[in-house]
Amino acid sequence: MEISEFLSEQVNTTTSVYSSKLNDLKKFADEEKKSGIGVADIGIGTLYLLFKKGEPEGAVEIEKKGILLGDKAVYLLKGNEVFSFHPVEHDVIEIYILLCRIFERSHLTSNVSIPMPTIERRNEGTGAFTVKILKGAVPQSGMHVSIRKQGQVIGSDVTTSEGIAYFRVLFGEYDCVVMDHDRKIRIFPITIHSGGREETIEIG
Repeated sequence: MEISEFLSEQVNTTTSVYSSKLNDLKKFADEEKKSGIGVADIGIGTLYLLFKKGEPEGAVEIEKKGILLGDKAVYLLKGNEVFSFHPVEHDVIEIYILLCRIFERSHLTSNVSIPMPTIERRNEGTGAFTVKILKGAVPQSGMHVSIRKQGQVIGSDVTTSEGIAYFRVLFGEYDCVVMDHDRKIRIFPITIHSGGREETIEIG
């Protein structure tokens, strides 16, 4: 059975026993070492987190363009998505976890409760980061871009018709994560300092 068929079957034939955002979902599963599937609508598709004995070990994102597995499925996870939890026996789910294992658990660390700084408060060390995505000198619209620090998403945006995504963050070092239209994820280290920074990325 394909993993997409397995997920659909399990979610449709079981009853959700819990609904919450990511952090509370992880606590709920960990308390009783539950195995099951957390499912959330993320706008562009559906995200599934596969839990085994209380630990989120696998992830699948399904949308019209295709499927992302494992770490790629959670790169752009913001942490404010609402998941419903469907219990599944651990010996049933562990087979499919092998196909979509999450290796970098830091992607599942959410800090959405931390307020984003505003660019006007420059005395507190904030700066602007603008990224323009080009392909063959043509601006790329509708591309997902996020800014991460130590594995935590602190901001995400979708490029405009001019290929631009805009962020306001504290000065420091970050990773800029770009998902292109071919669903390939690229990571670029950046440093934001006084006056902010503008970056043009050519994805080829």
